[in-house]
Amino acid sequence: MGSTTTPLVGEVDWSRLFHAYGVASDTSRHLGALASDDDGAFAGGLGHLFGAVLHQGTVYPATAPALRVVAGLLHDPVLRRDDEHGRSRLASLLGWIDAVGDSASWHEDTREPDAAEPTDADVDAFYRAMAEDDESVWDSDLNHYLWARSIAELPAACGAALPAVSAFLTDDDEDVRLAALDAYVRLAAVQPDRATSAAPLTAALDTASGRDERAVLVLGLGDLGADTTPWLADDDPAVRACAALSLTGSAEATAALVEALRDPLAADEWFTRRPSRFDRRVHFGLVANLLARDVALAEILPACLSAIRVAKGGLWVTMTWGPILLRTFPGVDFQPGVRPDPPRDLDEAQRAVLRELVANDDLWEPHDGNANLARMRVGLPADRDAVARLAS
Repeated sequence: MGSTTTPLVGEVDWSRLFHAYGVASDTSRHLGALASDDDGAFAGGLGHLFGAVLHQGTVYPATAPALRVVAGLLHDPVLRRDDEHGRSRLASLLGWIDAVGDSASWHEDTREPDAAEPTDADVDAFYRAMAEDDESVWDSDLNHYLWARSIAELPAACGAALPAVSAFLTDDDEDVRLAALDAYVRLAAVQPDRATSAAPLTAALDTASGRDERAVLVLGLGDLGADTTPWLADDDPAVRACAALSLTGSAEATAALVEALRDPLAADEWFTRRPSRFDRRVHFGLVANLLARDVALAEILPACLSAIRVAKGGLWVTMTWGPILLRTFPGVDFQPGVRPDPPRDLDEAQRAVLRELVANDDLWEPHDGNANLARMRVGLPADRDAVARLAS
């Protein structure tokens, strides 16, 4: 089994960092395995990155150093191999970098820790206790300090990784190219001068032809603060919708999203490789963006009705029709366990939403707690016939 590691692995004292499962002493071994000929070793290394170093999107002190190491490994020829499942190793690592950039965006307003910097002796004692499985360290002030510092350090690590990622924006391998585009935008979006990073995306659009790639590029331009108005007139409905997402004050963009949501399930099938922006169904993201706009309900009503028409229970409650109800009946003073008074003096748009709600059999499963709560939050009766009477 051959392996290659970047010198950055050895430059980091991993014993004075931690990840989701404790001291990060094992991280250097997993990072080295990423450049191994052994498919199983690579899988283990990738699993460690997602499972420990960035566990469920949470950043740890080991995250920023690991990002720098992974960025330094991207040009290793062994990453041009597919993994044991036939997926591009390089695209998979770029996907992890994308996920790190996404996590960094959750903490854009995070500042350096307020507390005084701990002494070396305090840090040594902290890691000895962690290595001995003393669970009390997880709730200690020093843990919170080290975690806050790791958040504050992450944007700089993202910036340092940008050049390595940008080299793959025009890669011949489509999977690699698209993964690099996602990762590049995530990393650039957390930089103070993010607008200066838009130029490579604009240049790439001149030669991009496929829907998936063009959509990611337009989404990226919007995320970096560039004006995506020119693509509102694009021939492709998916590209038009992606251009509209960043133009929150544009009536033309709002109309483009309403048009895209006339057939929500068709929007879900737009992409062969769904952009990472849409982490679930595409139409979930479109609905959320539309509902956040400062426009009258009547202006977005066709999209709301279409979304309710195809909705189901479970996750759909949280992602589409629950928020639509909150937008339809704003300002309800909801107290947990207490159903507010039913809405009164409904206008035609509100009645239309209720009629669509009543018409969809899938939204009235009596044991669906999320669905019952969504109706309760806005004062709607639990009984379907009673809601129908409100809509009449």
